[in-house]
Amino acid sequence: MNTNDDQYNEDSDTHDNNQQMTRSISVNDVYDHAEKTKEPLNYTTYLGLVQLLSSLRCISHVDPSDSRSPPVHDEHFFIIIHQVFELWFKAFLYEIDSIRNIFSNSSNVIPLLFYINLRLNRSVGIWNMLIDMLQHLDTMTPVEFLAFRDFVTPASGFQSLQFRIIEMKLGLTDGFRKSYKTDYFINTMFKGDQRNELKKLLKEDSLLKLVERWLEYVYDSTTSFEFLDVFKSSVESFIEHGKKQKIVNGVDIETVKTETENMRRQFSSMIDPTEYNKLLDTQERRLSQKAMLAALMISLYHQQPCFQQAYQMLGLLMDVDGLIASWRHKHVLLVQRQIGRKPGTGGTGGFSYLHQTVNEKYQVFIDLFNISSYLIPQRFLPKFFGQLAEPANLLSTLHVIPPRQVPIIRSNPRTVSTRRLSQFFAQPDQGVFNLLLFIAGCLFVMILYGLIKLF
Repeated sequence: MNTNDDQYNEDSDTHDNNQQMTRSISVNDVYDHAEKTKEPLNYTTYLGLVQLLSSLRCISHVDPSDSRSPPVHDEHFFIIIHQVFELWFKAFLYEIDSIRNIFSNSSNVIPLLFYINLRLNRSVGIWNMLIDMLQHLDTMTPVEFLAFRDFVTPASGFQSLQFRIIEMKLGLTDGFRKSYKTDYFINTMFKGDQRNELKKLLKEDSLLKLVERWLEYVYDSTTSFEFLDVFKSSVESFIEHGKKQKIVNGVDIETVKTETENMRRQFSSMIDPTEYNKLLDTQERRLSQKAMLAALMISLYHQQPCFQQAYQMLGLLMDVDGLIASWRHKHVLLVQRQIGRKPGTGGTGGFSYLHQTVNEKYQVFIDLFNISSYLIPQRFLPKFFGQLAEPANLLSTLHVIPPRQVPIIRSNPRTVSTRRLSQFFAQPDQGVFNLLLFIAGCLFVMILYGLIKLF
């Protein structure tokens, strides 16, 4: 009796587990088929392959006048490539959403940077694959594409909802678009649920905004010193040292003055709040001055344990941004090769529109790329000391030690002037020795010449 009860309980538990598994599966639309048919969980049902593989449907015909004729061969490949694009877009959005959630739920994400970097690194891999996939479309000639292009109209990659969501979640706003703005996508192109989803995104913080907020937190956390003051002093030492070194090495005074003023003007755009705000007003900057200074501090002191993970994160954000820019560029070249300057199937200008998107206005994290314009050699920077190995809580304990004075380095001349020779011989001990050596050499030459004449 007990054995039967045990068996009953075990079967009941198994049944409950199976029901729970079924309920879990039904949460995701991908598993509706398995839920409805009560199929056991296996490779096919887990991946939703029935729905996934049956979604490929060619609509072209080799003979346009005969609807019973087979589809154009290359349309099958064309559809698969674009379906895979959308799957990878979905994967990328999943990673970006998880990163945005981390930033949204904590002001101090330094302990979680390891996980952020893992997901950003995966995102880099996703965009590398997306770029490679564009090359596969090159296996289709323009003539082969024309064979089914008319059947595709008015469908267009321009209508990809997920790509627009990617742009908005990263931080590409209306002000940085060219011909077609977010307002156009929301109110004209997309309808119903898609339009509502885009409208909802307008109220959410983009990854750019969340990163900006976190960088400002990092800057405010270093309360033991003011990085802006430290950087100002270091820049002034760097500029003055360069000025003196150029003068010592014979550079024209007027040239030195011009170069020095240009350099001061360049650094002023980062240091001076008024100048920086002008760049924000003209949209030449997107991050706040405080956020940019924090990114600059992380870059200058990236070897310190407290900034290593943060520096890697900034680099990965640039990697993602750069790869998306590369994808846009390769896509433009592909479109130009396939259709030239014909209008796009979705009603856009085709190549002419896409070409406008290949510029830094469409790079969300372009400010991070520009940080390199303000880097100076580390020998001009004060050194950190403090609890550097505890970045999560002790940024406020960091202090700086002023750098040592950097020596002026004379460049070696290619030719030795008379003045340098006189200075050389003017040295007491070395000069006498060299003079005697010179006389001995002359006597040797005279004796050798006499012997040659004698014989």
